[in-house]
Amino acid sequence: MAMDRLRHLVRSDPRGRLIDLVALTLTAVFLGLLVADLVPLLPNLDPAKIAVDYHLYIEATRRFFTDGTYYVPSQIAGPYPTDPGVILYPPPFVLVVAPFLALPWIFWWAVPIGIVVAVVAYHRPRVAAWPFMAACLWFPGTTVMVVAGNPTMLFVAGVALATVWAVFGPLVLFKPSLFPFAFIGIRRQAWWLGLAVLVLVSVPFGAMWLDYVKVLANARQPLGLFYNFAQVPTMLLPVAAWLGRSQRAPGQRPRWWMAAP
Repeated sequence: MAMDRLRHLVRSDPRGRLIDLVALTLTAVFLGLLVADLVPLLPNLDPAKIAVDYHLYIEATRRFFTDGTYYVPSQIAGPYPTDPGVILYPPPFVLVVAPFLALPWIFWWAVPIGIVVAVVAYHRPRVAAWPFMAACLWFPGTTVMVVAGNPTMLFVAGVALATVWAVFGPLVLFKPSLFPFAFIGIRRQAWWLGLAVLVLVSVPFGAMWLDYVKVLANARQPLGLFYNFAQVPTMLLPVAAWLGRSQRAPGQRPRWWMAAP
């Protein structure tokens, strides 16, 4: 059954067939490399590194709703190294994390991963796009992100949603170091609606924005704005599915809220 499905997906013309067969081979190679990396890694994971970012942001958000503090005093007082364990997200990011305070921990992973899987299935990317997605999965930064429960998973999901509903595009602006991904769907009216909502929910945080400016100004990171470059391949996974999507039926026009035809 699986082989019949693959034969159906591979194009029949000689050039397309060759491209698709090469793509399938590369996909298998990247997925094989991923498995080869995970088999020795998972049994030897340091327990202290599992879900470390999840606990960091859940506790910081809970602290915000308890006493109003989000950033630690040392971030505001003066220069500090951007080691793991510091928060560099803008104040409104607490609104993104807040729902997870009331949900079991597994939802922190299940929600973004489920969204990405659903969007990829929706786009039905052509075989030629599969190796690009497989490479994004194999990239070590993806494994680190998932194991640590890094919030970037939520932004990968946001990018995935933006490829279908442009209104979610501006959500990525909550992670300024990856801001180019926020422009997906910018030509749609819904993108600007999303930006307006983002501005509205940001206004009530008032003076906390001054703290955020100090947090960024005091941060000391050798790579500067490129310190999150290792997360770019994972962010590209839904983009690869979107750019490699199957053609829509003739005459099917995109709605105003969609990112692309």
